[in-house]
Amino acid sequence: MLPEKAATRVPVAAFALLTVALLAGCAAHSVPAASPPASPSPSARATDEARAGSERPPIPAIPRVSAALEDRQTEAGAAPVRLVAPELGIDVPIEAVGLDGQGRMGLPENPAVASWYVYGAAPGDPAGSAVIAAHVDSIAYGLGPFARLETAPAGTRVEVTSTDGTVRSFALESTQVVPKPEMDWAVVFRRDGPPALTLVTCGGEFDWENRHYLSSVIVTARATG
Repeated sequence: MLPEKAATRVPVAAFALLTVALLAGCAAHSVPAASPPASPSPSARATDEARAGSERPPIPAIPRVSAALEDRQTEAGAAPVRLVAPELGIDVPIEAVGLDGQGRMGLPENPAVASWYVYGAAPGDPAGSAVIAAHVDSIAYGLGPFARLETAPAGTRVEVTSTDGTVRSFALESTQVVPKPEMDWAVVFRRDGPPALTLVTCGGEFDWENRHYLSSVIVTARATG
């Protein structure tokens, strides 16, 4: 079931511009999937992080993305509720989210639960990028399913089920690992242009001092039917 806020449309006059800072976290609470040589043990990392507290690094400068929050002109795509990539062993529920209190796309702490940005395109819409994201890992939950996206080959099949029961099939087309300061989120969250499914998580190198990943993994998929 979708959270109550997923059914609430924010008046356009109240929000002419929407700030999006996706996965600015993938930080403090997260640990890398594989520890480098001579790194502390998992238990030592957990203890050290508990001492450090829950503060996250400052949110980087991000673009302001025009986002008219009116109902989409064409309700072709109902809200997605499940994503499956059989070849990767990914099968996750999807929550519809807006922004958190810090202006970032809301993400569940559990990396086995993905999020869909409710004010953007939906899978099946005639235009725009439907963004589904999840944390790559968590010190509380361990490695998440989206960690497998970084090395997934082109052509990998992805299926998205929506609230109306429709199952849409996509094939991975490209994967980019982009340093966070270089990310153009306006492109990732675009609401025009060819329709696409965009899967996002963190990846690349892990900054041990600040406890966050240095890059974002952006996977673009196209509908196959």
